[in-house]
Amino acid sequence: MEWIDTVRELAEDPLVRTGAGVLVRGLGVLVRRVRRGRGSAAAHSEVVPAIPAEATEEMGTPMTSATKTSGEQLAEDLLANVGNEAMQAATRFLGAHRDGYWLRRFEEDQELTAAAGGPLIDRDGRHPSVDWGAVGRLLNLTGSPVTRSSHSELLVLEFAASMVGECPIQLRSMIAVFDDSEFTAALRALRAARGDED
Repeated sequence: MEWIDTVRELAEDPLVRTGAGVLVRGLGVLVRRVRRGRGSAAAHSEVVPAIPAEATEEMGTPMTSATKTSGEQLAEDLLANVGNEAMQAATRFLGAHRDGYWLRRFEEDQELTAAAGGPLIDRDGRHPSVDWGAVGRLLNLTGSPVTRSSHSELLVLEFAASMVGECPIQLRSMIAVFDDSEFTAALRALRAARGDED
């Protein structure tokens, strides 16, 4: 019964307990999404549970500045001198989605940068901003790395790029896949893109 002693030792390890808690919370989120959106692809999109900062530090994982900043703040940092309402709405939409999932990938994923033919976050001017032309090239590229994202993640990016004229989308796919919160965020972004106040 040596294995029981090993299990007991692991159960007492704070890092293992933290990891187990994160896993259980992630499974709870997945179960709620499946119940809420039966038959919806959004219900089956990847769930990436947040890892508490103390667990990340214990594991020795380096935290980038993008990790410390909320998705909404990251979006605002990319909008300092952007006057185009559609670009503002698209950037804010990406910042609000999964705490800035795509904005973080634009900054950190070198494969996306290489496939787009240049940085997806334009840092040439005084203030950084999303290079929507590069995002459009990435979406129109055959075999693009974005196609390895979940279908719902890809639709989010296509929706944002469509607001600035860089990607045509079929709304039927979006309606079928977006859950209630994603659909509400998309409607809010469309209103902002045409200059309506919330």
